[in-house]
Amino acid sequence: MRVFVLVEPKFFASPEVFPTLMDGFAAWRDANRERMEAFEFFAGAGGGFGIFNVPDEATLNRIMVQYPLTPYSEITVRPILDGDTALGQWREIMSEGMGAGPAV
Repeated sequence: MRVFVLVEPKFFASPEVFPTLMDGFAAWRDANRERMEAFEFFAGAGGGFGIFNVPDEATLNRIMVQYPLTPYSEITVRPILDGDTALGQWREIMSEGMGAGPAV
């Protein structure tokens, strides 16, 4: 299961807490490196995104529950699909729908 995780800052951490949060974030990244296809920051701004490849939603939940910046972040989690696979499915569905005629 591939998942896009968008993280945007919601609150700023105090300067006293920030170094500890960054150490925790680096440790979290290292612990989950194998499951991340992408790990990106937004240039010139706070936040970023990752693409995780996990076996199931329970694994993803464990990863995100352990994310140390959760209290300071707005997090969006979206399952993703290879674009060519999705395009093929849409074309197949549209083709079937156009050839099937009206439902009775």
